[in-house]
Amino acid sequence: MIQQFTTKPDVIRAFANAMNLVQPEVESHHERVAFLAYRLAEAAGMSEQHRHLAYLGGLTHDIGGFMIQGKVTLAEIERNARMLSAAGASLMRMLPVSLPIGEIVSASQTPWECIKRLPSHLKAPQQIGQIVHLADAVSLMFKEETYVLNQIPDIQRCAHDLGENEFSPAVLAAFDKLCGQESVWMDMLYQPQIYLSLVDDGRWFSLDEMVKLTEFMSKIIDFRSPFTAMHSAGVAATAVSLAQLSGMSEDECKMMRIAGYLHDIGKLRIPNAILDKPGKLTDSEFNIMKEHAYYTHMLLKDVRGFEQVCAWAAFHHEKLTGSGYPFHLSREDIPFGSRIMTVADIFSAITEDRPYRRGMEREKVIRILREDVARDQISQGITELLIENYALIDERRAAESAAASKKYQESLAAQNEQPAAGKE
Repeated sequence: MIQQFTTKPDVIRAFANAMNLVQPEVESHHERVAFLAYRLAEAAGMSEQHRHLAYLGGLTHDIGGFMIQGKVTLAEIERNARMLSAAGASLMRMLPVSLPIGEIVSASQTPWECIKRLPSHLKAPQQIGQIVHLADAVSLMFKEETYVLNQIPDIQRCAHDLGENEFSPAVLAAFDKLCGQESVWMDMLYQPQIYLSLVDDGRWFSLDEMVKLTEFMSKIIDFRSPFTAMHSAGVAATAVSLAQLSGMSEDECKMMRIAGYLHDIGKLRIPNAILDKPGKLTDSEFNIMKEHAYYTHMLLKDVRGFEQVCAWAAFHHEKLTGSGYPFHLSREDIPFGSRIMTVADIFSAITEDRPYRRGMEREKVIRILREDVARDQISQGITELLIENYALIDERRAAESAAASKKYQESLAAQNEQPAAGKE
């Protein structure tokens, strides 16, 4: 029997909240676009499968914004829309499911005049991308301070003014049909969580599925910065090795891998200028950096099935003396899995290569870890277990870090080479 681990709405909510961390200026924009894209696909008479693809495309259409260096604003997204759609498509092609989300994201910023020239067998993802394109444009036109139904005629006129060069006749016709359904627009603006009802089909993710999905999410976390492009993979590999050597069960080791992949998800909120700084952080910069563990906890705490994963991931900067951050947990309140994650995070951070320095040699790594033990910061037993199995653990860490780094380089190359949709 396949173990049920967590629900689809819980995972989607956490993903959407993570996107809002990066792009607070357009908070809830992705959720609105997902909801509106589904309704447009429904109005266009598309199948349930295509409506679901429109929903996922709407939710992820701006995912390339994760790759922007520095503060992500609405102006940045709009100014770099085509570049970001290529970056987003590159990321989505790493999704561990056989769905054409990458093609839909790529087409979400492509005018109809380009798409309609494609061979007919290539049009399905691009047509769904058109729906996302219109849903994105319409969502951005709404003003929350004005009564929603009074805005519909002007927004409808504006969409048609952009004309069939931008949007397909079928998508515009579906939009016209939707304009007469008042409840859709009030749902979109006044019920921000209603987008989750469209996927509340009772579907649960298994533990194995979540391992694959969170590996994908770790790439989104790490690929924001060349300094951390392989960090989560290395932490996950180290933590799983320590969990196995500690006698944890197979399922616990899988949950440890998920926690390793997601332990830094809160860093999506931290500016790249701080993440990429090679030197010592100032006190004010370090205060900002401290927030990331709190945001990791905030994003994971309400996901059913993630109770242990959340603690193991979010408490990786807590110290046995109570001097860690951000919760200052006492020794008794720090779970064993969190202690493993703390050692794994430190070990990976100082052994992996960064653009500004080489990873530390074994002797120096051991010295640093034992100094932390002497200060009663980290677990002595877990640290000695790592040292006793240093070669094995470091080999696994290096292999998974190298694989993640390779995917990062491939992603950058794909973004640079990605042709505009509609051009052969």
